[in-house]
Amino acid sequence: MSPLQAFHLFIVEDSIPVRERLVRSLEGLQGLDIVGTAEDVPAAIDGLTSSPPDALILDLQLPSGSGLQVLRAVRAHLPRMRVIVMTNFAAEPYRKAAMAAGAEVFLDKSAEFGRVRDILIEWRDEAEAGPVH
Repeated sequence: MSPLQAFHLFIVEDSIPVRERLVRSLEGLQGLDIVGTAEDVPAAIDGLTSSPPDALILDLQLPSGSGLQVLRAVRAHLPRMRVIVMTNFAAEPYRKAAMAAGAEVFLDKSAEFGRVRDILIEWRDEAEAGPVH
């Protein structure tokens, strides 16, 4: 990825206040472009397949199903997409299921919200540096 190319992020979160907080916390982050948001499973799958991002922030509990459905539906088509699952349902069985479906990071929304920005900065910087030879 060249320095002129943005790191693209897609957010799947049904709570408007949480989604707005995420967007606000990422505003002004140089080199990061939020390419889409979705509130439910069908819109998430459609958005991810029509505008494939570099990274995804994914809520587990959605009104029309589960974030795991989204991840399973798109993972084969987007194998390099980096995924953060953020949920209020942070019990171990949910973490294991998210990781098995292809999540890279699993965060408790109420306790670890602040980590998202740092993780995305790290991923953006890795993408800008390109592959290590």
